[in-house]
Amino acid sequence: MIPDINLLPKLDKRETGSKLLYSLIGIATVMVLSLFVWQYFEAKNELATLTTEQQALQQQKEQLQSEYDVLVNASKGSLEESVAFVERVSYPVSPLMDETQNLLPKHAYLRNYSFAEKSTTISVDFETLNEISSYVNRLEQSAYFSDVQIGTVSNFDVNPNETSDGKAKDETFNEIPRYSVDITLFMDEVYLATGGVR
Repeated sequence: MIPDINLLPKLDKRETGSKLLYSLIGIATVMVLSLFVWQYFEAKNELATLTTEQQALQQQKEQLQSEYDVLVNASKGSLEESVAFVERVSYPVSPLMDETQNLLPKHAYLRNYSFAEKSTTISVDFETLNEISSYVNRLEQSAYFSDVQIGTVSNFDVNPNETSDGKAKDETFNEIPRYSVDITLFMDEVYLATGGVR
């Protein structure tokens, strides 16, 4: 009898299963390592982008801070200037307003006041040029004012119902144009400070 000799090694199913398991573990390890490498480069790119954005925002913050400092300093200056102006220009205005109103002719209208450090500018509407001269004369005689200067004199029509060709609608009578005058009044500061007593 011939002995049955098999020189080929026996294949064990366990060895094949373990090779397959090792192969899967190796593939999984390579995939995990690939994922880590990909995340590393993504994080590195994101870090570079965020660093650039941070530098830009830092520069913007510094610029805005410098603009804010300029505005704060400017508002302080203007506030200090305002306080200094109020301290210099601390005079009662009611007597001046009363005096300018009391001296007005019958059909004249005081339209506007503008107060400055040592003067007051008023805008008045008059019917005739004679009324302007008499009002200026009364202002010059007033103890509240040391000097009176006429600025601009302009005339205007009272009728607001004019057409584009300059003719009035439903014109029942002729109207005389009125005069608008800007007058600058220089105050007598001593008289005003003493309350109208010399």
